[in-house]
Amino acid sequence: MTELISNILRGSVSSVMYVLLLMTLTKSRFDRKRIISIAIFVFVINMTSTLWFYFRGDLTGLSRFTVLMFIVVGLLIKSFTKMSFMQWSFTFLTTINIAMMIIILSFHLGRLFPYPQYANTFFRFVLYLLVITMFRKHFLRTYQTVVSDWPVFSGLMICIFLNLSYFFFVTDDIMQTLATNRWPLLLLVALSLSAYGTVFFSFKRFLAMYDLEKENMKIQRETEVLQKVATELEIYANSDTLTGLPNRRIFFTKLETIVSEAKTNAIKCALLYIDLDSFKVINDTYGHEVGDGVLVTVGRRLLNCVRETDFVARLAGDEFAIIMQDIEDTNQAKQFAMRVHSVLQEPIAIDTITCSINASIGISIYPEAGDNGEALLRNADSAMYEIKKHGKGGIGIYNHNVL
Repeated sequence: MTELISNILRGSVSSVMYVLLLMTLTKSRFDRKRIISIAIFVFVINMTSTLWFYFRGDLTGLSRFTVLMFIVVGLLIKSFTKMSFMQWSFTFLTTINIAMMIIILSFHLGRLFPYPQYANTFFRFVLYLLVITMFRKHFLRTYQTVVSDWPVFSGLMICIFLNLSYFFFVTDDIMQTLATNRWPLLLLVALSLSAYGTVFFSFKRFLAMYDLEKENMKIQRETEVLQKVATELEIYANSDTLTGLPNRRIFFTKLETIVSEAKTNAIKCALLYIDLDSFKVINDTYGHEVGDGVLVTVGRRLLNCVRETDFVARLAGDEFAIIMQDIEDTNQAKQFAMRVHSVLQEPIAIDTITCSINASIGISIYPEAGDNGEALLRNADSAMYEIKKHGKGGIGIYNHNVL
């Protein structure tokens, strides 16, 4: 009776812990209630089969029936996993290999104690619990990677299975086989553990390197995004959002730079201050959408008029400015202003609406009209307002002469 109790206890521990190990490796989609139900089912089947084979005196048949039951339970669990059939087979074979190694180790560890049948059960439970805990905490992700590459490692898993299972299936007395082949079995377990350890350690290092590379790529992508955002912010800070021209802030910086270069190189430069006449009428008549279209067209036309060395900016609302670098004389600035004035007077078509504008342009020449950017801008603005006083639509130079 004592032997029967120990066999039932050991078989129940083996069956239930085996199922838990298989569920751990397959990452089955079971809730706690279903896991308990499967464990109870396996426990009942194990108790029934143990009693049956015990009274028949066939413990070897019991071990073979247990393997068959494992296969059936594994097939039932397969339908609740995301694994392919070959991935599931690989995992099932791995679970069988682990189970056989635990049986061998627990048997020989149990024989070191006064009640080997109970010590065997205790060590079997501890070893299963240890393996399940290690997989859950350390090796599960690595193992899933191994499973996804099952063709690479299937040969190794099959060799381990054939070597271990030989001692379990080619015998009529499993207990005697385990006892008489102690050292060959322990050596086989050591070699099998070394093989598994090598695979897991290699993949763990590989995954660590992959994670590092992935993190580096993530940082690189984030850096690129930040650089793009910084560039966009810089453009937004330095450009007019409607026309795309440099804004007032950049205009003043550029103006001071050009004046400084003109002083250094003893050359002339000119500033054209452009104000669109009656632009408010267009906004009020056709709406701001058409008004915005007019401003965009004006900006584009100004860019088409200037040289590569010149600078165009939108200062505010309907006010624009052009800085001409390295001019020969005042006449060159006059001729250029006349061309700009003529281009701006051409009709502007916005969708189905055609409208015309005029412009008042004030000119200041360095160094005659001022020796710094602020003075040039003030005097060009003054020349422009002189034009507006005389009816708008014209060109004025900061000596009060009107063309």
